[in-house]
Amino acid sequence: MGTAELKSALRARIWAARRTMDQRERESAGERIAAHGRAWAQANVAEGGTVTAYLGVGAEPPTLALLESLHAEGLRVLLPVCLPGSQLGWVEWRPGIAFVRSRYAPVQEPEGPVIGAVDVASGDGAAGRAPLGAIVLPATALDAAGRRLGQGGGYYDRFLARLDTLGVRVPTAAVVYDGELLAEGGVPDEPLDRRVGTALTPAGAIALGSNRE
Repeated sequence: MGTAELKSALRARIWAARRTMDQRERESAGERIAAHGRAWAQANVAEGGTVTAYLGVGAEPPTLALLESLHAEGLRVLLPVCLPGSQLGWVEWRPGIAFVRSRYAPVQEPEGPVIGAVDVASGDGAAGRAPLGAIVLPATALDAAGRRLGQGGGYYDRFLARLDTLGVRVPTAAVVYDGELLAEGGVPDEPLDRRVGTALTPAGAIALGSNRE
């Protein structure tokens, strides 16, 4: 079985398990993720800094409580929008912001001015905004080495690769449920795939790969 087939089988297994969870389980997980995520951000992002995150919906680990917590902490929170070429742009999030259907993917996106990767990385200094301090991103599964299984579109891997070309190195944390953090080698990867430094789970923020040393 090739890497793509292995990824598809792992996604199918994990999403089937996610769909068996009830709403109370999801809400409890979201509250604990928010608490651990806030502590992780406090340890990694300067006061008033910028964090890219996302809104988890459906059977995904809920992240609305995390977004609200980061915003209450005084951080600038950016959520993704899909652009042509499987690239990501970003919109500044605030409680109550409107969401609209994406033009490029079957997802809902925040409505507002789109910020490109270069301005996110630099902080758009002309506007007096802080540069990027950390990234919170979605995952279907992670392994102990930091390999991440996404949804297959490659949007986040391309964003992380773009930051690499800009020389930007910031802490990364991917959100998964307990049980979706696998042993090293549990997530197959390909050349495009980028690894992450932390698993943000209901049980805690768990260092991965070289961060464990």
